[in-house]
Order: sequence, then C-alpha cells, then structure tokens
Amino acid sequence: MKPILLFALLAGAAQAATPTASPPLSTAPQQQNLQSVRKEIDSLKKDLAQKQVVQQEAKSAIQESEQAIAKTSKVIATLENKQSNSAQQLAELRKQVQDTANKLATTRQHVAQMLARQYKNGDHDAMKLMLNADDPNQTSRDMVYYQHIAKAQQQMVAQLITHQHELEALTYQLEQELARLDALSNHKSREKNALLNSKTNKLAQLNKLSGEIQAGQSRLGKLQEDEKRLTNLIAQINQEIERRRKEAARKAAEERKARQAAAIAAKKENERRRKLAESARKQGKPVPEVAKKTVPVPQEKPVDDVADNSAAGKAFTSLQGRMKMPVSGVLAGRFGSARSEGTSWKGLFIKTAPGQAVHAVADGNVVYADALRGFGNAVIIDHGGNYLTVYTGLSSIGKSVGSSVKAGETLGNTGALDSGESGLYFEIRHMGRPLNPQTWVR
Repeated sequence: MKPILLFALLAGAAQAATPTASPPLSTAPQQQNLQSVRKEIDSLKKDLAQKQVVQQEAKSAIQESEQAIAKTSKVIATLENKQSNSAQQLAELRKQVQDTANKLATTRQHVAQMLARQYKNGDHDAMKLMLNADDPNQTSRDMVYYQHIAKAQQQMVAQLITHQHELEALTYQLEQELARLDALSNHKSREKNALLNSKTNKLAQLNKLSGEIQAGQSRLGKLQEDEKRLTNLIAQINQEIERRRKEAARKAAEERKARQAAAIAAKKENERRRKLAESARKQGKPVPEVAKKTVPVPQEKPVDDVADNSAAGKAFTSLQGRMKMPVSGVLAGRFGSARSEGTSWKGLFIKTAPGQAVHAVADGNVVYADALRGFGNAVIIDHGGNYLTVYTGLSSIGKSVGSSVKAGETLGNTGALDSGESGLYFEIRHMGRPLNPQTWVR
C-alpha cells in the first residue's frame, strides 16, 4: 500500500470542519487487501516449508552421492593397483616363457647337432663301434657316457617343456585375472560416471530450489512489509473514522442545542407576540403588525432516504457514510439525547405514522425476532464482523430467527414503543457497543 493512498484517504478528514461533506471512510478495501496478503503469506510459508524439506533431502542425497563416489573411486584405485601388479607379473611371466622357450630351442638345437654328428660319424651303430674299437673297455665306457649325455639332454628338454607349460598356464590365469579386473574396473568407472551424473542433476535441482527459496523469502519479506503497512493504514483509518464519528457527534449535539435554543427562542417570541396582541385587543387598540405574525419554530429534519437493495451484497463496514434509513419520517430522537423518562437514546428514534414498512439497511441474518421489554416488538440482524442493527417498536414482524435478509427487504411495520412513542427506534452496535447511526447514514 503506497503512502500516497493513505494521504488521499486522510485528506478528506482534514475537511471535516469545513462546510463541504467529508468523503466516507471505510477499512473494508484495506481489510480485504490485508486478508489477501495474509492468505498469500500463509500459502508462501507452506510452499517455502515444503521446498526447504526437498532442499534438505537434496543435500542429503548429494552427500550420499559424494560418499558413494569416494567409495567407488577407492575401489577403482585398488583395482588399478591390482591391474598394475598383475600386468607387471604378466610381463615377467611372458619374459620367463620366452626365456624358457629360448632355452628349449637352444637345448633342442644342441641335441639335434649331437645326433647329427653321431649319425655323420657313424656313431649311431653301437655294434659297429664295439667291433671297430681297439679297446673294448674304453668303448664300453664311451657308450655309457653317451647314454648319460643323451638321457640328461632328454630330461632337460622334458623339464623345459614342463616349465614352459606351467608358465603358459600361469600366463593364462593372469590374463584371465587381468580381463576380470578390466571388466570390474570398467563397471566401477561406469558406476562412478552414473553417480557423478546423478550428483550433477541433484546439484542443479538444489541450485534451482535454493534460487526459488531465496526468491520466495524475498517475496515473503515484501508481503510482510505490505502486511505491516496495511495494518498501520487500517489503524490510522480507524482512528480517522473514530475522529469523524466524534466530530459528527459534536456537530450534531451543537446543531441540536442550537435548534433547541432557536425553538425555545421562537416559542418565547411567539408567546410575547401573543400576549402583545391580547393586550392590544383588551385595550381596544389595533394589534401591532409584528403581533400578527408568528416566528417559525425549527423542526427536525425529515428522514426520506429509505434503505433499498442498492446496498445488497456489500460488506457492512463499506456502508459507513452511505447507509440509508430503515424507514421514512421525522428524526425525533438523536443518539445521546435525553428521553422523556430520563434516559438517553443509544440510537435514533424516527417518528412516523403506524403501519409504515421497515427495511433492512444491509445484508445479514436475523438473530432475534420477538418482543423486547421497553421497546415493543423487535428484530435484530447480524451483519458479520460483530456488527448488529436493532429495529424496535414494530407493530408486526415479517421475519423469523435464522432468516437471511438482503438490504431493502421488509422486516415488519412501524408501531409504537412501550412508552407510547409512535415510530421506529433504530440502533447500530459493534462488539455490543452502541454506535451513532448518524455517522453511518447519508
């Protein structure tokens, strides 16, 4: 609510002492705005609370993702270390296989060369060797020696072949282990990438939520400032309404006193003129011209602006300064003025002929429809917001308790109060306190 609006609303109040009529003041628009702001504040608080819960969940999920990523990274590091060790072992085994293969090839070459030499020299025929030898004993020893050499070479070849097979088996196992480690490492890498993508998405969601929460909190702060300004404005308008009410009551009292003084003066003057005319007639003299005329006695202003359906559907507080009277007639008893039995009016007494239709001044619900001691038949309407209107002195009642009425609807007909005064007695009450109806009517 801008300050200029407050100045515009209160500007009319400064003219209350001037002859021009002050514009009617009402807190209804501001109350409606305040309710709208408070409703938006409540809705925004709920939305922020929900988003903050989701934000906390996102933070927890990100923390869990980071823990899972760290755990997976540790597993990948361990696997990479195992892969490195296995690859080193595999390289060593492959070197050993190659070395063994080279030894085997060399040994086989030596055996082949020895056999070739024996075959070339005829050493392959042991019987021939025995028959051609000069020394049979030496020949026998040579035969045993050759057999030992051949056997040793064969054993060496067999051992090398066995060793080669063992190395090849170990190599195969290491290759299988490396393949397994590679597959597991690739799986863990994919798992880590998925976790990183998930974390990125959650961070994006968290950033979005944080931005929305920050914007919501900024909006909430502005709404709370609006709420404070509206509350202060309503309080100032209420103060101005109360000031106007008191001013109107003061003016009404002054007008009433002035009218009563004028009426007393007029009556005294008319009595003086009557006596002057009577004295002249007794003395046989012509009646003075001044004694032939009477001074008009001021009368109460007639009430002729009667409630109709123009106020239907409007909030009761919005009618202040624009309300119409429930019945036409003459205003014979004002708020706060003395009654004949010594009490004072807490509303307005409108003198009117019996049988006149009495109209509801605003929408509401009938909460009382029966005789009211001291006031005759009465109807009381609840207009909401702790506002009641009271209609008494009815000759007949046309509504029952619980009835819903609209502005301008007939509640009954005029009659008389228990004191015998003919007309309608009308009150406005707020929180049980009587208000001056003249500050509400046009």
